[in-house]
Amino acid sequence: MKKFQLPLALFFILIAIYLFGDFLPVVIKELFLSISLILKSILLFILPFIIFSFITSSLLSLEGNVVKFTSLLILCIFISNSIAIYIGYSVGTTFLDFLVTQNSNLGASSTLMPFWNINIPPIISNGKALLIGFIFSIIFSIKRNKRIENFTKTISKISTIFLKKFFIPILPLFVLGFVIKLQHEGALENAITVYGKVLLVIVITQATYLFLFYFIISKFNIKECLMYFKNVFPAALTGFSTISSAASMSVLLISMEKIFKNKSTLYKAIVPAVINTHTIGSAIGVTILTFATIKTFNAPMPTFESFVFFAFLCALSKFAVAAVPGGALLIIAPLLEKYLGFSSEMIGVITVVYLLFDPFGTAINVTGNGGFTIGFTKIFNFLNKKNK
Repeated sequence: MKKFQLPLALFFILIAIYLFGDFLPVVIKELFLSISLILKSILLFILPFIIFSFITSSLLSLEGNVVKFTSLLILCIFISNSIAIYIGYSVGTTFLDFLVTQNSNLGASSTLMPFWNINIPPIISNGKALLIGFIFSIIFSIKRNKRIENFTKTISKISTIFLKKFFIPILPLFVLGFVIKLQHEGALENAITVYGKVLLVIVITQATYLFLFYFIISKFNIKECLMYFKNVFPAALTGFSTISSAASMSVLLISMEKIFKNKSTLYKAIVPAVINTHTIGSAIGVTILTFATIKTFNAPMPTFESFVFFAFLCALSKFAVAAVPGGALLIIAPLLEKYLGFSSEMIGVITVVYLLFDPFGTAINVTGNGGFTIGFTKIFNFLNKKNK
């Protein structure tokens, strides 16, 4: 039950502000909005350090043939995440027109302004932190250094403690100000009405993609495909109930052991590497939610060229995702603002909706990780045989 406290808290905030927001004095609304903006500024300042720490710790933890195994694994994770993002893009730009109606009244009410808006500029951009993290990881994955590896693990633990002990506990307060602003300006009711349909589209898209994914890696053998699903299901259920891919890792390892038996032990290196970096459920879900939010707020639709650049950075940022509830969105949010023109209110809405349905997304991520592990093992073994 403890794992569901965050989604329940966000759900309570959403309903409470929707029902009773009109009774709050404007001065109280402005105060909560100011607090949310301060917390956002703190997160944006620290985020480059978090990105660097997670990406270096994740990549340097990979074992085996450093050059061959690690390079192929990173490439396959990037490609798989990218495909999922473009699946979300195709659905988001095609089918949401039939479900999401733009609300011409958005922003027609009085605008809520904060008491203050303290801006703490980050020392380095997220993009540069991502690039430096990759270069750093490549150098020290080739030339192994125990001190460097221990250092990256330490700063990764510090980042995780910051998110788990500070930011995640106050996340409801972080989104509260933005939800209040939406209600005050007349946008919240439309958002609640829209997202029920959108989430159904997301679930159908994720389930369809997963089935095709497993059907392909089973070489179009339906019996083998169902056997894979059956073995991975306990891990997916663990991910759903704990809202944590990391918590499901041990169960997923047991699932892979049942599938491979004694034929291969590669899964022992693959599963820990992909558990937080390969997130096709989040990739599909966030992308569809992105376009639903754009349509809901009457925001300009990004050009395909803009989206391609966003998708590239988004796929790279998956290597720096934090192992906390909503970790994927925390990393992607600045990209939404910078490259797709998201406002703070849009970030607030997509954060709440994403976290409310994070249990389903986590279950999809875990199931996708199982399929990826099976597929990558087959690819790696095939390439090894071919080179012999």
